[in-house]
Amino acid sequence: MTNTPNSRKIITNPLGNMYSTDEVAEMLNVSRRTIQRMIQKGELIAIGKQKNYRIPEEELKKWKERELTEARTRSGEALKNKELEADN
Repeated sequence: MTNTPNSRKIITNPLGNMYSTDEVAEMLNVSRRTIQRMIQKGELIAIGKQKNYRIPEEELKKWKERELTEARTRSGEALKNKELEADN
């Protein structure tokens, strides 16, 4: 384990940096419970069990990319719908 400048402990292993549910919740500005629900739904991949979940940094990056892609898709669909409404 290494300490970062902001006193956050990061577990280093072959999977890369690992974050606790509290750390990810803080990063995403949501509650720890929201992160736990995301893990239980399979939206976010974690290692361990409930109180000891660890989210690999790479999985967090993948989740962020999926969310960004979905947001772009939703945005594009909304724009298309507005264009269709304007044509009618």
